[in-house]
Amino acid sequence: MEVILSGDEQIDEQIILYFDGKKEVKQLTDWDRYGNISSQNSMDETEEINFETHQELRLIGVVDTYANASELTALFEDHDSLERMISFNQILNDQFEFYEIYNQPLQSKFYWNMDDSFLKCYDGVPIKNQEIEIDGENCFISSLNSFQLNLNAYNHFFDCIGEGRGFCESDFQYKRNEKVPIILGNDYKSYYSIGDSIKLNYLEKDFEYEIIGFFEQGLNIKIENSEYSMNKYLCVPFFEFDGNVIDDSEKVFWLRCYEEKNLGYIKVDIINDMSEEETIEFYKTKIQNNAEKLMLKYSTLDIIYDISSEIANNNE
Repeated sequence: MEVILSGDEQIDEQIILYFDGKKEVKQLTDWDRYGNISSQNSMDETEEINFETHQELRLIGVVDTYANASELTALFEDHDSLERMISFNQILNDQFEFYEIYNQPLQSKFYWNMDDSFLKCYDGVPIKNQEIEIDGENCFISSLNSFQLNLNAYNHFFDCIGEGRGFCESDFQYKRNEKVPIILGNDYKSYYSIGDSIKLNYLEKDFEYEIIGFFEQGLNIKIENSEYSMNKYLCVPFFEFDGNVIDDSEKVFWLRCYEEKNLGYIKVDIINDMSEEETIEFYKTKIQNNAEKLMLKYSTLDIIYDISSEIANNNE
């Protein structure tokens, strides 16, 4: 599990928590946070590629401004922290055109013998087959390239299904003890079929996922200068809280989930000939004021992103 904390200078501190309790801290730039996988999925420069752009929006990212992991931990320990985090998420979705897009790697516990290009890398090394004992059982932990989305983000950027079906509104409702729908990149078709199940871990909670579809071959998601080839990714729905917390560990799961849901993107509208700097300040002030009313620390990035999806077609 990893938690992203953003500072005023857009230099993120990434806290990577492993199943065995080890913690790794690393400083991230925007490049690290959003990733660039062109080196993993490079195209032959001699090939002629046509791009069919489906959606393009100008969005500004919401970030938390907690100084370090200790501050975030203190928030999580507040008795009403989950209610406040959920309320902030409702404000984001009610007052803005809000896109929840996050790339938290899901983790497999089985021995990974598929292509390494499906795996998340740190410092160029795939996170693969880390042998750890969990509840007396030996597990092999690998981190998979993944996206979590709300329905708004899916409909605007990811609704390009080559086989099976895409997400619908009911898929985002948390159904305890039921399989969770998952969409895989097109390259996964060599290993899986529609209807297959995969057991994966998200934020230290095990889920059984059912494959409902595969993305169209060549789907790319662009966030500013970073490009994600969805051939190598999987997508799962961001859950909506079901109103029930069984124990403290489940509360922590939902807190982590809403921390990620709240780090989404707001669609930017042109306001009375404002400059870009004035527009950013307008949204930043609104986010900060709403967060302060809930005793939370959130702001926006100081940049407006162009985010789009497109299909890359090879002409032979």
